[in-house]
Amino acid sequence: RNQRKAVVSTQSTGIRERRRAERNKAREEELDIPMPKSVDPNSIQKFFMDQVQIGEEKLGMGDYKGAVKHFASAVLHCGQGYQLLSILQSTMPPEAYKMFMEFLPKAQARYSRQMLNKAAPKTATPAQAKAAAERVIAEEAVD
Repeated sequence: RNQRKAVVSTQSTGIRERRRAERNKAREEELDIPMPKSVDPNSIQKFFMDQVQIGEEKLGMGDYKGAVKHFASAVLHCGQGYQLLSILQSTMPPEAYKMFMEFLPKAQARYSRQMLNKAAPKTATPAQAKAAAERVIAEEAVD
């Protein structure tokens, strides 16, 4: 009888761990935003325009979550982010804009982490890693 309890306990622990891992993966995927394939100015500009267009299409279909991801990606790759925010605020339905403003800081943090990982050598000090990430972000923000 005690052996059976131990087996059931082990199984339920495994199930809980698997569910926790699935929830964590889903949260990470929720923060995934499109990223450009190249960092040259023409590619970034095309990527920005594509993200705005896809965001508008998703918004028109009522897919606010999809629109938010694409608009966030556009803002992160836009030289005039504040102007774009103003335009989005005046054109998006209020509930979609609220979702967007709640999502944007999370997307910015994820983007910064990705740039940090991309730019920093594995043996860099935290200060060197931060400086390298800021250089990459500045290079990608070039209009």
